[in-house]
Amino acid sequence: MKLLPDREQSRPLAIGLLIVALIVVYFVGFHWFVMRQLELGDEIGQLRGQVARFKASVAQRDALEQRLQELRRSRMDSALFLPGGDFNVAAAGLIQSLREWVDAHAEDTELCQITNTAPRRAGEPERFESVRVNVRMQCPLQDVVRILYEMENSVPLVFVDNLMVNQRLSLDQRGRRGRGPYGLVEVRFDMVGYLDQPGGEQRG
Repeated sequence: MKLLPDREQSRPLAIGLLIVALIVVYFVGFHWFVMRQLELGDEIGQLRGQVARFKASVAQRDALEQRLQELRRSRMDSALFLPGGDFNVAAAGLIQSLREWVDAHAEDTELCQITNTAPRRAGEPERFESVRVNVRMQCPLQDVVRILYEMENSVPLVFVDNLMVNQRLSLDQRGRRGRGPYGLVEVRFDMVGYLDQPGGEQRG
């Protein structure tokens, strides 16, 4: 009975056994290390990509902040103009705002009344089209002060022009004089706002 291989076959067999032994040693002792190095290499590559993107973002930070400020300024500038691009719509909005200010700030809305409103276009070319409403009111002086203050601190911007105040001590419908030391006053003024577009006679 022959237990050992022939000399001619022993060399290939030894090489085969050595290869098997090396494979076993690799999987037992080194495979996890190699795989871990590959994983770390992938993570390093991803981190390098993130760092590159972060650096690009940082390099653009000043330009982005400047653009953001420009957009904020543009948005604020737009908010200062009356909404919409139509004179009639803007004038109606001004009159509605006036009514709301009266309702909100007059102590007695029966004593503070808007007697007349008349929109009027500008007759001369303007950089921005103005929306002017001639207003006539009868109101206690204290209420007038509050309403005009609210008007000139509103957004969009509304200006008060050609203000005229005439004292009136006539009785109201219930036989009462206007409240306060100055009684009722008759007020005439122009409410003026602007549309963000050129104005003048040429627009009809």
